[in-house]
Amino acid sequence: MKDPRHDEFEALRQRAVEIGRNGETVAYRELLELMKSEFPIVRKAAAGALVKLLERMPTLAGVCRVPLFSAIRAETGEQVLQYMLKAFLRCAGDFTRLDLDLLRDLARNPSRKDYVRAVASEAVAAGEAEERRREALRRHWCARCRRPVTAEESARGIAKYGKPYCHHCMEERALEGIRFEQDVEKAKVLRTRDDVAVQSRGEKRIGDWLAAHRIAYVYDERIVVAGDLALRPDFYLPEFDIYIEYWGMDTPEYVANMKKKRFLYQRDRKRLVSLSYRDFDRLEELLSEKLSRYFRI
Repeated sequence: MKDPRHDEFEALRQRAVEIGRNGETVAYRELLELMKSEFPIVRKAAAGALVKLLERMPTLAGVCRVPLFSAIRAETGEQVLQYMLKAFLRCAGDFTRLDLDLLRDLARNPSRKDYVRAVASEAVAAGEAEERRREALRRHWCARCRRPVTAEESARGIAKYGKPYCHHCMEERALEGIRFEQDVEKAKVLRTRDDVAVQSRGEKRIGDWLAAHRIAYVYDERIVVAGDLALRPDFYLPEFDIYIEYWGMDTPEYVANMKKKRFLYQRDRKRLVSLSYRDFDRLEELLSEKLSRYFRI
């Protein structure tokens, strides 16, 4: 039995085919609207026609990428999705990390048809190739001396310190790190009741409280908490996977570092108990209250 709306969606399909066949680049917005149609056959025809327009005028990729991204995320039909991905592939020069993440998910999804995964994989390869091309053209500068550095030097500095450094400044940065470590160790002049050397009276009280409650902790040791980035939490409770930071100053540099550390803890969804020098008079009370949210004291 003929679908009562056959004439309606057939007219829309024919219009999409006509735009693609005639190369009506000015009608790209019409195709983007047709890709929202309730009829899969219309969405498929519109996506196929858009492929032809993007081949004819590559500069359309800049305005079509975002609508295509939204259409791909919403699409449930495999054949329609295949044609949308073919159109999206023509936008590889403008891909963002979000675009590539979506494409990788489609390429790796075993529930998708092979032809969908194949086009998604092709788009990922094109996007990654464009990223490498842009990276090769980008000049790198040392964050300290502002001299040009090679891509290799830049990558090495970013991996170790989060910023690009030339070889000379990398060595200086490493020496500063060693001196910082030495200064930190010299500052540990107080001892907790379980004989751990700490830097401040606030940290001593925290260590004393943990020892009194027989809660095992690690003090001021490098622990990977943010991907491959190591931080030095004041206290780490390995039994409960909880981090404790005692913010002991309010200088601009210290506050900036505090905000960065808090962001990294939050980004990796770590359990963080924050205490401040302003809490000194009721430190044990607040520590008990905040830890009790995670386990019974």
